[in-house]
Amino acid sequence: MTGSVLRLVSWNLTRCCNLRCAHCYLDAGGRVSPRGELTTVQGKRLIDQLADLCPGAMLVFSGGEPLLRDDLAELLSYAARQGLLPVLGTNAVLLTDARMGQLAACGLAGVGLSIDSLNPERHDGFRGLPGAWEKTVAAIDTCLRHGVPVQVHTTATQLNYHELPDLIAFAAEKGAVAFNLFFLVCTGRGEQMTDITPVEYEAALRTLAAAQI
Repeated sequence: MTGSVLRLVSWNLTRCCNLRCAHCYLDAGGRVSPRGELTTVQGKRLIDQLADLCPGAMLVFSGGEPLLRDDLAELLSYAARQGLLPVLGTNAVLLTDARMGQLAACGLAGVGLSIDSLNPERHDGFRGLPGAWEKTVAAIDTCLRHGVPVQVHTTATQLNYHELPDLIAFAAEKGAVAFNLFFLVCTGRGEQMTDITPVEYEAALRTLAAAQI
């Protein structure tokens, strides 16, 4: 680490998840915490170490689905008090107005939520839960009402490759501060998926470059 400064750390807080996404590199699922997850006390020790190693860094609480951790608010608040910038990576299905208010009060600095398609049925089928699209999109407005910035995340797949320009436009129209495109990680359930072609990778990158102009 000599001569470099770490600006962002992503922590997969749990392997529990309320969805069953086709591309999940962790093969996450279920609501029972698997053995080996850090306790609240251990999590705070980790945060202390991160604050010492990379003061002021962004700490992404991800998963699985971090909203399934009962101690999420406590860990977020602790990270903020230690000088880190806590943000949430979530499918947002469980992000109610009350929960958002609680997390915003704990110092939550941003939310990254996942949208796989502008077609609700296609998104829901990919995520394994009917009604997921509607709840995730509604969560954008919930976050903004509480003054918490939103980023829209999409993983490029054969399912949604053709929708990328429209997804970028949708994120902007909804008031997201950023659209982040990810590429398939072929581990976990992602091993069963067909990745986009090299030509499609190049086209996706050109789409992103054009959207930034």
